[in-house]
Amino acid sequence: MDHLLKWAFAAWESLPTVEQEIDTWDLLDQLVFTEEWPIQEDRLLRLAQLAQSNDFTESQRIRYQELLSLVERNRPVIERIMRS
Repeated sequence: MDHLLKWAFAAWESLPTVEQEIDTWDLLDQLVFTEEWPIQEDRLLRLAQLAQSNDFTESQRIRYQELLSLVERNRPVIERIMRS
């Protein structure tokens, strides 16, 4: 679970930078990013399932709540990227 949380944080934290830079990427890299983003959404769903099952330690639960706040802040960013 720590691994899932780590990767989820990295993906969602990177979104503001991705949004600023994605227009400078070549088309293939842009396509790969948008086609692979559902992996991040799947990871988020998996973490939600683990949270509902009470499979987190207290520190993981706190980290998960921090992740949810990060997702809420950056959800508009990924939506703009995906529309572009």
